[in-house]
Amino acid sequence: MRKAKHRLVLVGSTVSAALLMGGVAPAHAASRDNGGEMIAIPSGESPAATYARVLHRAQEIHAFTPANKKCTGVWKHSVANVDWDRTPRGTVRWSFKLTARARAKLGPAVTVSMPNAWVNNHSINAPYGPHSRVSTYDFHGSMNKYNRKGSSKKYTIRTKNKITFFWLIKSHSNPRAGATRYITCQVPPKNSG
Repeated sequence: MRKAKHRLVLVGSTVSAALLMGGVAPAHAASRDNGGEMIAIPSGESPAATYARVLHRAQEIHAFTPANKKCTGVWKHSVANVDWDRTPRGTVRWSFKLTARARAKLGPAVTVSMPNAWVNNHSINAPYGPHSRVSTYDFHGSMNKYNRKGSSKKYTIRTKNKITFFWLIKSHSNPRAGATRYITCQVPPKNSG
């Protein structure tokens, strides 16, 4: 029994070390509803492997984060500030701007994508495709209708839905530099901002 407990601690330590070396902090290390971090992309890692690595982190964040705050106003973070509002017709909109600190680390041009997003407890087709722009760009988007992954049925965003958006930012000038940014929040009433 003692060996089994020792092995479990060793495996847990190894997983934590691997995540940290891969640039992903343990879930308890950051705010659960408004976070992100600079990440190191291992040399030679394929985009698919990077997405798989951040997918695990994104799933963990969504599963353990309640939507205690509404998706309104500016959500500040050292990676990017996200400004939210909801139109009178119900569309949730966001404006995503990298901070000066993140731009200094990532360089003059980046690709921002949203490899993972959820509404309530359903993984959805992300409402934001990859955008390659100068790092000062306002990476903005919106969502009213969405599809759950694996389904062609259209759903409409509703007040009090829990959403989690998980952005991945990759540097053009340094292929090993990147960042993540995530927010979990509750959809506010229409015409909120």
